[in-house]
Amino acid sequence: MVTRLNPLLNKIIELQKIDLEVERLLAEKKKLPLRLQELEIEFQSISDAASRRMKEFEEKQKEKREKDRQLQTGLEMLKRARERLFDVKTNKEYQSLLKEIETSEAKNSSLEDEIINLLDSLDGLEKETKVKEQEFATLRDDYEQEKRSVTEAIESLDRKLDASVRKAEELKRGIPPDLIKKYEKIKVLGHGIAVVPVWKEVCYGCHMAIPPQLYNEVQTSDEIMTCPNCNRIIYWEDRTA
Repeated sequence: MVTRLNPLLNKIIELQKIDLEVERLLAEKKKLPLRLQELEIEFQSISDAASRRMKEFEEKQKEKREKDRQLQTGLEMLKRARERLFDVKTNKEYQSLLKEIETSEAKNSSLEDEIINLLDSLDGLEKETKVKEQEFATLRDDYEQEKRSVTEAIESLDRKLDASVRKAEELKRGIPPDLIKKYEKIKVLGHGIAVVPVWKEVCYGCHMAIPPQLYNEVQTSDEIMTCPNCNRIIYWEDRTA
């Protein structure tokens, strides 16, 4: 139960509640863009990793195509070299051509081994890429959903802030300017708290005792009084409940 004889005190108390709510909303809103930034960084990191895997896969494919081209060229050269065996005239030319065929066969065999290794690598990369693509799709959906949630939360906070500010301005119009000025000054000095209750001769702003006579006056007088210790505006509040 609260006894407030001065109706202006009720308005000042209500104004402080609104101001504290505004501060809370602003603090909450300040965190949300940081969360958006964190989400962007996290998603970009995942996206970059996916791009690197895709690039590696494409480079392996390009390398295989080049090896296939080289092997095709090598096989054609080997075929022509074997055909020329029937046209040589001397033993020297025959031995030279055999050496060329042997070198070509060794090169082609090496290319075939490299292509097989690339096929194995591509097969593994393709399977891994498919798994990672599914994971990336899920993560992207989660990212988009959380991003929407954060954006909606910011928009909701903006609406609440706008409503609270309008309510505070409307309330101030019913409070004398000198009292508003006093309230704002005390709020700055009191770290955002200008109005506090007193109970059992204790100020709940500084948690120090106030004179018994002042405590009695707070309960019975219609004057707006302040704590002699912290200078905040005080009102009596029954805290037995």
